[in-house]
Amino acid sequence: MQHVFAALRHAQELEFMYRVIQEAGKILLTGRETGTEVSYKADNSIVTQIDHQCAAYLDGEINLAFPGDAILNEETYHLNPAAAPWHEAERCWILDPLDSTSSYIRKGQHYGVILALAIRGEPVAGMTYKPELGEIYFAAKGDGAYRAFVANEPDLGQVMEARVNAEIKLNLITSHGRQSPGLTDLLRNLGNPPFHRMNGSLKINEVSRGAYTAFVSPPQNPMCLWDMAAPQLILEEAGGWLTDLQGKRLDYRNPDPVLKNGIVASNRMVHSLILDKLARKG
Repeated sequence: MQHVFAALRHAQELEFMYRVIQEAGKILLTGRETGTEVSYKADNSIVTQIDHQCAAYLDGEINLAFPGDAILNEETYHLNPAAAPWHEAERCWILDPLDSTSSYIRKGQHYGVILALAIRGEPVAGMTYKPELGEIYFAAKGDGAYRAFVANEPDLGQVMEARVNAEIKLNLITSHGRQSPGLTDLLRNLGNPPFHRMNGSLKINEVSRGAYTAFVSPPQNPMCLWDMAAPQLILEEAGGWLTDLQGKRLDYRNPDPVLKNGIVASNRMVHSLILDKLARKG
């Protein structure tokens, strides 16, 4: 794998991500075969023992390979939010060990692993993996974004540059499982443009590869820093842009990882159009 990442910044971290993200994918695939028990977290989101197993594996590997780095892991954060001042760290790994648990337990395809490294609050390397599809996206700050598929291990096949499209008309991707009055109102305020629904935060990658012009999410469907760190870096290295619905950039050093002001992730060409429409309605 060294030949794929060697020319990129943070090659060591990307090679590490590629190794552990595949192993995490194997944990998820095995868990689907054996069955999993569902419970609920304090915020009423669902969680399984596979979430925790995958979280423990990734935390352990990060601690072994990069001792001293901080970790913001969705599952371990929820177990003890005050455990460590991750937001003050120079280097912080930001991850979701199982994005879209709902898709996972319903035998869907659009669940996956999200893994990023932030330095001084800025994501600089990121990778996502959908094990059902073998689909990997990765990016390093300043070196572009890439889409690939797992071939014969340890090779990564069909590596191609990810680029947003240049369309100026709204063609959106939105949440499948988190439909809400807030999302209905958001789409109405945008003039009810055509849209497609998909599970999980990795739908932002669909904008990165040029399949849609934007992903939008209302404040009523709060997302979190671990959902956004890798997908935002991939999107922006692919030429796109990501802000909240007021046009503000995300703060990866905010001690509260919950994003309460909605999300616009676009091909950049339609970003101002979306924000202007929402401002006029607001």
